Amino acid sequence: MLNNKLLQLFLLIFSSLFIAQQKKVSLSDFPDSKVMVVAHRGDWREAPENSVWAVKKAIEKGVDMAEIDLAMTKDSVLILMHDNTIDRTTTGKGKPSDFTLAEIKKLHLRDGLGVETQMNVPTLQEILEISDGKILLNLDKGFDYIKQVYPLVKKRNMLDQILFKGHESYTEFNQKYGDIKNDIHYMPIIQLGKDEDLKKISEYINNYKIYGFEFTIGTTEKNLIDFKKLREKKVKIWVNSLWPHHNAGNNDDLVLDHPNVYDWYINKGVNIIQTDRPKELINYLKKNKLYY
Repeated sequence: MLNNKLLQLFLLIFSSLFIAQQKKVSLSDFPDSKVMVVAHRGDWREAPENSVWAVKKAIEKGVDMAEIDLAMTKDSVLILMHDNTIDRTTTGKGKPSDFTLAEIKKLHLRDGLGVETQMNVPTLQEILEISDGKILLNLDKGFDYIKQVYPLVKKRNMLDQILFKGHESYTEFNQKYGDIKNDIHYMPIIQLGKDEDLKKISEYINNYKIYGFEFTIGTTEKNLIDFKKLREKKVKIWVNSLWPHHNAGNNDDLVLDHPNVYDWYINKGVNIIQTDRPKELINYLKKNKLYY
């Protein structure tokens, strides 16, 4: 009897510790002092981009957020697709809107080399089901279909797991989405070097509680601004590590020979990085105690 009680106590303590160590999958709870890892189109190096498997692989690696792209079928179903056509990533040809969901599901996704796989194009609903409670999502082009996306996400009680982004000025944003703006997490995209984009920064900060800003820097630091001053206003700073024009040449592929390339992001005050090499970025962050 005593042994049984001790076993039950041990299991209770162990399960409590396990739950405590699990990440909170919530945008609101993500600490400013840590760096959020975003997998570009899911973990596309291990699976077709924007596929169920790409999101699952990102979850396996411990990625914080998966960036996915949305398109709509002929019968008004939201699916994952980056391009304006399905030619590059599937065995079909044409626009997503040329096909019903049933027709799209008959096609197969292609991997990064263009080779046909046995995987199908997923719906947003399918991705929400596998990501809920496991990984955050950034819905690229999500605002193109906000009337369909918002009720779908709200019904699943996932608004705190979804990040929306867009290029609108605050005035445009408020006119289009004023009725839901306080229910969602939103991040304006700012291209440094464009005066009209720089004006958006103060407009949003003065009028709205934004989650942060995504910045495109250019191939050099010529137009770089002080991100740390913005961080003082409790907004997050997102910079892509994908290609040189996003980050003044401090891109992902350099990590193969220079594992500390991500120092540049930390030194500049960046705390959200969208990457094509999530494993390498996570290893770097763990080593520097910046992984959540």
